[in-house]
Amino acid sequence: MTFKKENILVVDDNNDMLDLIQRQLKSFHYRTYKASSVNEAIEVLKSSDIHLLISDLNMPNINGIELLKYAEEHFPAIPKLVISGIPSVYNVVNAMKSGALDYLTKPFTSEELHKTILDSLKKGASISKISTNFPDLNNEKSYAGLHGNSSHFRDLIEIIKRVKDTKANVLIEGESGTGKEMIARAIHFTSKLADQPFIVVNCGGIHENLIESELFGHIKGSFTGASENRVGLFQSASGGTIFLDEIGDAPLSVQIKLLRVIQEKEILRVGATKPEKIDVRILCATNSNLEDMVVKGTFREDLYYRINVISIRTVPLRDRKEDLLTLIHLFIEKYSHEYNKLNVQINEKAIEILMRYNWPGNIRELENVIHRLVIMSDDTITLDHIPENLKYHIHSSDTVFKSLKEYEKEQILKVLAAVNNNKTKAAQILQIDRKTLTQKVL
Repeated sequence: MTFKKENILVVDDNNDMLDLIQRQLKSFHYRTYKASSVNEAIEVLKSSDIHLLISDLNMPNINGIELLKYAEEHFPAIPKLVISGIPSVYNVVNAMKSGALDYLTKPFTSEELHKTILDSLKKGASISKISTNFPDLNNEKSYAGLHGNSSHFRDLIEIIKRVKDTKANVLIEGESGTGKEMIARAIHFTSKLADQPFIVVNCGGIHENLIESELFGHIKGSFTGASENRVGLFQSASGGTIFLDEIGDAPLSVQIKLLRVIQEKEILRVGATKPEKIDVRILCATNSNLEDMVVKGTFREDLYYRINVISIRTVPLRDRKEDLLTLIHLFIEKYSHEYNKLNVQINEKAIEILMRYNWPGNIRELENVIHRLVIMSDDTITLDHIPENLKYHIHSSDTVFKSLKEYEKEQILKVLAAVNNNKTKAAQILQIDRKTLTQKVL
């Protein structure tokens, strides 16, 4: 007898039923394994290459539902078929929720068993390859290197289309990793300035003593080490776009000169006495709260309003999960080509974990994870390839709960700030005595 490639594990505490099903499976040329308890079944799953699990639900000690849950967690690629002599809607729903693909009621004929097995193996094969339909990266979901499928994405593209051919200053705000530079590139390279320079400046990556020289250039001999005249980044971007990333990190001394550049459309090199006219569009980005910085005096208010003619606020990935599948597909395709691993797929369970995770590092973190998954997998990314910190991530509300004491202290500090730290006046407003107020802010 020539056996098929599928190995089937049958689990039932009734030995007569086990023998019956085993004989039927052998008549269909399947290799069979059997277990009379959940613990025994788990040992078989661990030690053997099983392609289909058939389990009774009602067993002593540990029931079939617990076996399904265990198998779904540890062997998600194995399709699962349930058999039971006590049919009920509750049992069916519970089994399906626990990972079963189909449900067969005892007694059943040999033909019914065979058909159900074939259906389960077929469903399992589709899941193990890729059971999540990726959206096509068509024109509606892809724009100048940006990809998405959410209303946030469509709103972003609409803003870019409106501002791209203007010279208006644009401020792009949002968390790290949300694609602020990609947005700036999309604005430039879809505009009429696309054939002109696009210069990126990381304001937090240049030493404070050098940033002025880097931005505006310098004259030979203007400071130690200035051995020749140097053109600054603003001049290099003339006719095109300069992108000032992390503008909140620019020192106050540089902020003053940036204000002059925006107002007068001219720069003054370090050591020079004569300003030079420039024609450049300015895009800025920050992951800081510039309004808070203005209040604290660490960012100039006049500069803030100058750079914030058009405001774009990026949405963190956790708040636009509709874009996840598009981005996952994009990065799998990107790194599959890079490593000559064509047609790398991802199965449903792996997708579920990625969808459940909150992505604090946003798109940058997602891309890094997919990069790793493509390297570590062969042709299909499965649950086994997912990093442990993503698998066991606890999904919780973004709300941070505080104690009443913390809320009290916050309110007291706000009132104190409003009355210039006059504790007597603050105590009167809060309707507590001055001694209590002092104790509560300690």
